[in-house]
Amino acid sequence: MTDFTYRLIDTAGGEIGIVTDERSAIAESDDITLPDGRVGTVVEVYDDEFGQEGGVVATLVVEEP
Repeated sequence: MTDFTYRLIDTAGGEIGIVTDERSAIAESDDITLPDGRVGTVVEVYDDEFGQEGGVVATLVVEEP
């Protein structure tokens, strides 16, 4: 099984971190586990060339709990 890498940023644009997930695609309103173990909700997905910068599948804007 392959894990996919995502960059997480908060709603203010600050970087939360890089995480791996078994899902090849994550959509708005999906939940994702943050690096500290809490679960956040994805509010926006950037999967264009800028969102994939650094070799990630996408950059996800996450609303933190």
